[in-house]
Amino acid sequence: MIRRSTLLVLCTSLIICLSLFRLKYEVVSLESHHNQIKKSILENNETLHVLRAEWAHLNDPKRLQELSAKYLDIHVLQRTQLVSFNDVASSPGTSYDRQALDQLIADATADQKPDQD
Repeated sequence: MIRRSTLLVLCTSLIICLSLFRLKYEVVSLESHHNQIKKSILENNETLHVLRAEWAHLNDPKRLQELSAKYLDIHVLQRTQLVSFNDVASSPGTSYDRQALDQLIADATADQKPDQD
């Protein structure tokens, strides 16, 4: 008859073999998933590279200038089109919200002052 120790060793080795077999297939599955993720990352990097190249082409200043000349009716700003804030605030016959104009002038002049840290 089989001794108890022999039976115990046989059962333990069977459990270990089955566990190793299962572990092997889990590792194979995880490696497959890992490879799919790496492939997806490479595809995304290639897509980003293409998109950055397209973005650089679309934002080319010469191209944008040609498109604006073709589709927009924009002309060079003439000196007669400019008016100072003070001229707007002091023009007779027009009513403006004085407080809003003062705030606008204060904001515009605050942007022009250098920061003093």
